[in-house]
Amino acid sequence: MRPGIALPRHRATTAHLCSAYPFAAEVGLGVQGVYLCSNLLTGGGGFAFDPFEAYAAGIVTNPNMLIAGEPGVGKSATTKTFIHRSVGVFGRWAAVADPKGEYRPLAESLGMTVIKLHPGGTSRINPLDPGPNPPSDPTEGVRRQADMLATLLGTVLRRDLSPVEDAVLSGAVQHLNRHGPGVPTLADVVALTVAPTPEMVPTTVDASDLARSVEAIPYALGKLLDRSMRGMFDGPTNVAIDWSGPGLVIDLSAVHHDSEALTLVLVATTAWLQNLMATPGGPRRLQVLDEAWALLGTERTSKYLQACWKLSRSYGVANLAIVHRLSDLRSQTDDGTAASKVSMGLLADTQTRVLFRQSTDQVAEAGALLGLTSTEAQLLPRLVKGRALWKVAGRSAVVAHTIGAHEKAMCDTDAAMIDQ
Repeated sequence: MRPGIALPRHRATTAHLCSAYPFAAEVGLGVQGVYLCSNLLTGGGGFAFDPFEAYAAGIVTNPNMLIAGEPGVGKSATTKTFIHRSVGVFGRWAAVADPKGEYRPLAESLGMTVIKLHPGGTSRINPLDPGPNPPSDPTEGVRRQADMLATLLGTVLRRDLSPVEDAVLSGAVQHLNRHGPGVPTLADVVALTVAPTPEMVPTTVDASDLARSVEAIPYALGKLLDRSMRGMFDGPTNVAIDWSGPGLVIDLSAVHHDSEALTLVLVATTAWLQNLMATPGGPRRLQVLDEAWALLGTERTSKYLQACWKLSRSYGVANLAIVHRLSDLRSQTDDGTAASKVSMGLLADTQTRVLFRQSTDQVAEAGALLGLTSTEAQLLPRLVKGRALWKVAGRSAVVAHTIGAHEKAMCDTDAAMIDQ
């Protein structure tokens, strides 16, 4: 006989026995991570999470996160407290693209650098910066720069580049990297594409005809250099990065009211941040993209964001995308289109999904996109402020997030709506 405790058999009705069933509460994710508060599915046990710890434990195969929820349900506060505790306790390095200018209190609390970009301002970043650790293969660096420029130009032109435009753009970037005096800038690209030469793009077309074929490129780039975003991306980077500090916040609130400008600025900013954080050694890094819907409206920008996501493991970076609705993942795209498929691929590359309250018309969409059970889907419109359904790979948790007393000031986004 096997050793054990001898207990008499117990007989009860299923209505009573279900309350004592030993597997009614799930085991949770463990204690390795940022403490956020209690998991209601484990009987109120503590809930902690860190994307890098989850990856090391084999719970997820990528460190990326998606946070979705209606305005005013607590997703912003949870994001800020998660960053605050990740940086303050775990020593992570965070970079935040802040379209609404609401992360400054967090930056001040942690001592993060704040870079405010606005037309005609004094701060400038160069999206063509190779970063402190450029790819060992120079052609890979050229390809990344050309892809980023093609995304910017396609967004302005509202179309894909023609084969000639694409070839001239790639040739200009390659020429500048080989023969330029330093890191190329957008102004340098404009100067070359105004008068492309056969040396840049081998062709039998006359030089004047070639220039006419690509005349849209310098005009499109002019939007970033001379008009709505003048002074933000038109020269070498002139801001210093403190790698010994906790990170930086890039304030983009000056263009938040203009959806097209916001998309362009987020593409350029993401390119700069991605190269910036491809640095060996040092702390694990978090890249936070608030209002990420602005990059999901077209196939070009969705593909670019997906490429950034796929490099996360190589760079030791966890990406956090913040949206209002799950349908933002295929906003402005039709089911079955290439853009919709890219957005679904991006979701597949994001195994940690934090879902705050969604309106009832979003339930079916959320369930289909995320493979939620009927119970989980029906829970979404009933979640109260501060509670969220966490889906971490195949595991679920309903978390009641708590804001610490010293964190309330940096989490307050309602001050303008409430009488003091």
